[in-house]
Amino acid sequence: MKKVAFILILSMSGISMLAQGVLADHLCTDLSTIPEEWIIQAKNDLRIYYGHTSHGSQITSGMSNLQSHIGEPYTFNSNGSGGALFYKEGGGDLGHNGDTTWAQTTRNVLNNGGFDINVVMWSWCGGCSDNTEEGINIYLDKMTELENDYPGVQFVYMTGHLDIWSWENLKARNQQIRDYCIANNKILFDFADIESYDPDYTFFEYANDNCNYYSGPGGSLLGNWAIEWCEANPGSDLCWACSCAHSEALNCNLKGRAFWWMAAKMAGWGGGTASQEISLNTGFQFKSSNISPDSPDMLIVLSDILNDNLSFVRDSEGNMLRKIGPNWVNGIGDWISVEGYLFKMNASETFTIEGIITNPQTPIVLSEGFQFVSYLPENSMDALTAFENILSDNLGYVRDSDGNMLRKIGSNWVNGIGNCNLGEGYMIKMNNADVLVYPFVK
Repeated sequence: MKKVAFILILSMSGISMLAQGVLADHLCTDLSTIPEEWIIQAKNDLRIYYGHTSHGSQITSGMSNLQSHIGEPYTFNSNGSGGALFYKEGGGDLGHNGDTTWAQTTRNVLNNGGFDINVVMWSWCGGCSDNTEEGINIYLDKMTELENDYPGVQFVYMTGHLDIWSWENLKARNQQIRDYCIANNKILFDFADIESYDPDYTFFEYANDNCNYYSGPGGSLLGNWAIEWCEANPGSDLCWACSCAHSEALNCNLKGRAFWWMAAKMAGWGGGTASQEISLNTGFQFKSSNISPDSPDMLIVLSDILNDNLSFVRDSEGNMLRKIGPNWVNGIGDWISVEGYLFKMNASETFTIEGIITNPQTPIVLSEGFQFVSYLPENSMDALTAFENILSDNLGYVRDSDGNMLRKIGSNWVNGIGNCNLGEGYMIKMNNADVLVYPFVK
């Protein structure tokens, strides 16, 4: 088992965005972060068609629990009556390798003007587990065709449910879907990601769709994260009983909440804010944040430390924020979440950044020469894993604040850094241009 504790709780409001797209994942299950007016707006604006079979019904089961236990505003039905969300369900799913029956069904539904559907969702059953790269590309291409043919409709992409018995292929196929959605600003309901975390953000790498977790792919059963969490949190509303196909009620309850988060985002909600406190020590250090600040001007971001404890801040281009005479002068401009910054401190300080979390798989363009980069994933990660997609002749080395390096010695890449950590920045020396994308491993 790989069971990783979420090491930074960011005053978390569950913000996951793909540029102008939307990513609904395990960070998006806290209803308290969603203003009620945006739930109501979603109910007023969205008319949803959802095609699914048994696994896909988990979302509906979680929504039904909210409607039964809370009622307003979390109401939905098949015709939108009584102020409820219009939520029409249909049979079938995304099928298996290259099956596009669902695409024609979608056209039939959208061409029926009586429904006025403006959101279409389809889920997988087992069809992602045994799929191929070509088969997933067919799925993605068909979704793109539909988007082009029906520009007034929002289409929701999905990953496939977990399957420990097809772990390696499923992981690759789900990542193929994620990468496409990230690169093209799509709306993604990350079914598999939600099944990989308990509500405390503990990650279970080798989990199954029923919330069992194992020592490895097809390995020994170690436990069931949903049962264990509910036993440790008796009375939690996340553990309300329901008929959850193939799984535990906690899994369905989390997915129902993630659905309403996604619906609010699709209706125009901008999301809440997250915050991160960054500690600075005397001397030089590279720092970064995975948060895009609400007010990005460096003078505003660093306003709490514009005193004698700060000597200067420098970006990759050599631009500086520093004090000239009695005034602090900002030669950098805005704080950019994918960039790192070199701080020179005369004494220790801390400052806090508030804003929206940057998706950890956001591509970071690397130019030939030196630059400071941000570390975007929420959890710590071995530097060899973090920078694995640029471990080639394009990379000279990666260096941390203490001078430790990841570099090639002979034919081997040697990690002198250890783990990369959120809040830290890294100096990268590139021999040629490349693009850094942090892996999905959390």
